[in-house]
Amino acid sequence: MIYLYHGTDKEFDTPIPERGRKGTDFGQGFYLTPDFASAVNMAHRVARRRNASESVVMCYALDENRLASAGLRIRSFMNIELGWLRFVVANRYFQQSAPDHNLDKRWDLVHGYIADDRIVRLLDALVKGTATESEVLRALLAAQFKSVQYSFHSAAAVSLLKRMEVKHV
Repeated sequence: MIYLYHGTDKEFDTPIPERGRKGTDFGQGFYLTPDFASAVNMAHRVARRRNASESVVMCYALDENRLASAGLRIRSFMNIELGWLRFVVANRYFQQSAPDHNLDKRWDLVHGYIADDRIVRLLDALVKGTATESEVLRALLAAQFKSVQYSFHSAAAVSLLKRMEVKHV
């Protein structure tokens, strides 16, 4: 069993991937992290951005056995590497002509590292042409990022999540 957390500004019943923000690391979807502290930080960020009066963390369980037998199209990035970099750039900058992206929801579930604000500055430099892929990749590897995320892009993927509890933080 994997426990995952979603930080937001209000509780809801059913995650709907199509309501997720566009221009995100792995494409529009429902994002969770196994790191509770990261979810708390995200809940506070979302509440500030929306001028909301509360911050909540929704906790879910994902059964790895059900996941393995669900027949989902799953993409995992176990390391920060060139494929991850290109995938994130394609999704964040809407590069539909890129060979590998999730703008068309070709993946039901994507798992990998979070491109936080420090990484976004590097991605901007890459897209603007002021840095090369190898320079950005070296900087990313030196930064030793550890935060990971799971993004759910289909109703079939979301159906594998079992809501456990909601914490007001």
